[in-house]
Amino acid sequence: RETIKFIRMHGLRVAKFCRAEMLIQTVSRMSKIWMSSTLVANDAVRLPSCVNDLGEYLTQASDNLREAGGNTIAAYSFSSLEEYIPLFLMQTVRIVAEGNGLHANQPITLNGVEALDRSGSVLYRDLKGATSFENSFWDDEAAADAFERSASYVAMMEFDMEELESYCRNNRS
Repeated sequence: RETIKFIRMHGLRVAKFCRAEMLIQTVSRMSKIWMSSTLVANDAVRLPSCVNDLGEYLTQASDNLREAGGNTIAAYSFSSLEEYIPLFLMQTVRIVAEGNGLHANQPITLNGVEALDRSGSVLYRDLKGATSFENSFWDDEAAADAFERSASYVAMMEFDMEELESYCRNNRS
């Protein structure tokens, strides 16, 4: 009986550690988007390299966690990322829109806006792939809603200030 309590106690600690590590790694990779030169590129639409890096990390971490700790620890570690990642993307948009990005003297281009939009799509696909295992906590409705909200937030960067003011006046609700 004591052995079971010991395993359960340490299992909870491992799960909490894995979840914290997953959030830290996601934040550290997402925090590099606003510094990407792809946001001010005029020639083509390219994804920031940190987006691909995060996708690879999510896939590899999912495989490693399921192999080493089982589906339950992996499910707990990945829970709510479908809501956090779009939030981090929206914060990136806020930072860039305020002019606090790495390239503050250069405005974001339409190619940069498209790159941010595609980043959301790629991260959705990668996260869904990483969490498509038995007993996963993946919530399709929450993910669709959160990523759709972040896409709308990114799309607002295409407006100039007059268009944005007009949009806000006409759509107050």
